[in-house]
Amino acid sequence: MMNMYGSHLCPDVREAIEVLEAQEIEFQFLDITTDLSHLKAFLQIRDTSPLFDAVRDAGGIGIPCFEKENGEITLNVEDIVK
Repeated sequence: MMNMYGSHLCPDVREAIEVLEAQEIEFQFLDITTDLSHLKAFLQIRDTSPLFDAVRDAGGIGIPCFEKENGEITLNVEDIVK
């Protein structure tokens, strides 16, 4: 099952959840603001992936973050609903 890292505090995350649910795509939501283990896992991805370079440079967080079953990481819900 795909993992989605995010926070319900973020409007982009809430919108992505709506898109995934409307498309009936199964995912596990890992809230980085309510569970430190989820935050640590997300930071491990964020701090080691060049995908996040521009996000970090802009002072962003990088959520929503999608980790597909094959390990591929994307920041775009469009990559999931193709």
